[in-house]
Amino acid sequence: MWEHNPNRHSPSSESIAEGLSYLNLDNRSKEAAEPVSYRLFICTLLLLLSLEWIYPVTSSGQQGSERFLLVMAGLTGALLVVGLFRTGWIAGTLIRLCIAFVALCCMYGGQDPLGWGITYPEMLMSDLDTFMQSGHFYSISTETRGFCMMLGWSMLITSVQSLFLLRLSVMLFGGATLVYLLLLESLAGLDVYTSIVRSVLWIMLIQALLQLLRLSGGVTTPRYALNPYGRWSIVTVLAAIAMISFSGLPGHYSSISQPERISLNEIGERLAQWAGYNAGDSIPAAASVTGYSTADAPMGAPLTQGDTVFFVAKSPEPTYWRGETRSYYNGSTWSDPAQSFETASPSGLLRTDGWENQNYWTRILQTVTMQREWKGPNPLFTGGMPLNVSFQDRESVNEKTMLSLLSNRDSATLWLSGSGRRVSVKRYTADVMIPTAEPEHLRLLEAKHRSKDPAEIRRTYLQLPDSLPGRVRSLAGEIIKGSKTRYDAVHAVQTYLANHAEYTLDTRMPPRGTDFVDDFLFVTKQGYCNHFSTAMVVLLRAEGIPARWVKGFGTGQLDPKVPGQYSITQGDAHSWVEVYFPGAGWMPFEATPGFVIPQATAGTDAEATQLQDAGVQSHLEPWSGASAWLLARAQAFVAAPWLTATALAAAAALFAAVAFGVRRLRPALPLRLLLAWPRSSFPDRERLLRAAAPVWPALARQYGPRPPGMTLREYAASPAVAAGTDSADIARFAADWERLLYGPERPLRADSLDFLRRALRLARRLPRR
Repeated sequence: MWEHNPNRHSPSSESIAEGLSYLNLDNRSKEAAEPVSYRLFICTLLLLLSLEWIYPVTSSGQQGSERFLLVMAGLTGALLVVGLFRTGWIAGTLIRLCIAFVALCCMYGGQDPLGWGITYPEMLMSDLDTFMQSGHFYSISTETRGFCMMLGWSMLITSVQSLFLLRLSVMLFGGATLVYLLLLESLAGLDVYTSIVRSVLWIMLIQALLQLLRLSGGVTTPRYALNPYGRWSIVTVLAAIAMISFSGLPGHYSSISQPERISLNEIGERLAQWAGYNAGDSIPAAASVTGYSTADAPMGAPLTQGDTVFFVAKSPEPTYWRGETRSYYNGSTWSDPAQSFETASPSGLLRTDGWENQNYWTRILQTVTMQREWKGPNPLFTGGMPLNVSFQDRESVNEKTMLSLLSNRDSATLWLSGSGRRVSVKRYTADVMIPTAEPEHLRLLEAKHRSKDPAEIRRTYLQLPDSLPGRVRSLAGEIIKGSKTRYDAVHAVQTYLANHAEYTLDTRMPPRGTDFVDDFLFVTKQGYCNHFSTAMVVLLRAEGIPARWVKGFGTGQLDPKVPGQYSITQGDAHSWVEVYFPGAGWMPFEATPGFVIPQATAGTDAEATQLQDAGVQSHLEPWSGASAWLLARAQAFVAAPWLTATALAAAAALFAAVAFGVRRLRPALPLRLLLAWPRSSFPDRERLLRAAAPVWPALARQYGPRPPGMTLREYAASPAVAAGTDSADIARFAADWERLLYGPERPLRADSLDFLRRALRLARRLPRR
């Protein structure tokens, strides 16, 4: 700066003091300080706004979502309470780290969070060692990934709270929240309408509450006779609720049609057409990743295939590899909220259910070797109904791992525990029962016994949402009409799906509020395994036939050099159907045209097997369409050295041009930015002076440097400057500079605007460096 006042603090110290004044009340009297309850009210609204980031992804009803929401709410609330107190950065970091660790123990510790927390450091060290060796984030355990997520969330909440209370700004985080919710709706297909309405309400309330703090910090704020915080809060809440309610009146009294959803693939199609793509162009083979996930997200998003090996298995017979089953369908996804697991016995049979008559099953031994260490909570993949499991560490049997094995008798699945004592698994051997029943066996079985389905089976596996459209139920009746046996009904549904729907990975999410099966059967009539298998279960249940949804992997690729060895990749991830037959048990059926379960039940009829070869090829081919074309063009571009060099040269030239332009705009650019500053929080004196300071060096280059001992006004009135065309603006600029330097902390907005506009005019006219 040109002038220095020894009686004033430096800009940095003033900025720090100003920032701390909102929490520590260093620069305000006790009478002017807002009460703690007022800041606590603001933090409560911030808690509600931050939970809108979590609630939409936990509202689908999947298992564990309520626990996750409660833990994250507690973590956020504790972080906000800590942020209200003055702590050093070291102490604050340690406190927040401890809070995140406690939340982690509550999340994964089950009934014994303390005991789990004592054993977690050992797991953390193992995960760090695994990460250092593999270099892949997915190689670490779910718990450690959750801990990283909680630490990142803690940093976010702490930063946002500082932004609210120190900078009195809500629009950055509020705008990010609304953009995030819109992305969840457009990309993930989640219904976030109510979340958006609530978020707007929280943002309006916080903005209004912070406005009082801005007014209290200004120099033109009138004195209040009484404490305004309580009355301001009440009026703010009532006004915000009234505005939100009034905005919802048009939608309440008139119907608004649902907007058409544009999928990612449609966006890629439009971009590809703009780039010169035609549907008839050949598309080079390209690979992208699909895979298995235990999460139950809304179904329908477009998929791509990949070839990353997930595990290698030895089996005397080719089988599908069961991972999990689902029984509850909510119209958009599958879940199983009523799953009950029990610790498996280290010896003896794990179960005798699932298969009710040994004449329809056969027993085989399978060995599975995971490509990476497999840790809980995760399912174990078996080729049928598991009888017993033994874990192997290298070549020795490790029976201690059985203590971490959970068994679900209802769904015939095995899980590695995610809490308590947990050991990673690399290899395991399982005795499994696979079905060998022929179609005629099942037909005769039903005709002979005429057994009714058990009450527990009907209660669990006939569930359908109340919102299921009536035309889906009507279609089920038309398809199954005339079927004499349960097997005939299942086969009728298989035949209908094969004849009336097309297999493709190039799909879209159903519109909001639309049933997934209804959209597939009556609108798109295109989809992949999730579409076909879900539709088959729903159609069967609609006619009173118990069925459940199964997800896992297909048979994989047989190794030509090693008999009985299969490589199962992420691209083999698949879903199919199991139907209950009294007297026989749960029999697997393939719903997707072109795919055949190797067991005899699904592959006996000619209609079910004629598309086998074509179906497998379709399952393994790359994603067709505009997106694959764009990806192929990008790969070809990167593969050409001269194109890459040209692109880098062009990028360097563009960067140089931008840098040169920014340099030419200085000092006008900071002044332009301040002129665009929101009027609700106009810059203070320090920002104004800092932005306009480069004008003085420009004046020195134009008219010569200011002699020692000469004041700013004397320099502006000197003959060299007075003879210039900008003498009037320079004289007024010098006078305004001195008033800002020695005047109030926050000048009037009108004076600040005049000062900035005058500085901008001078910055444009004076020579640049």
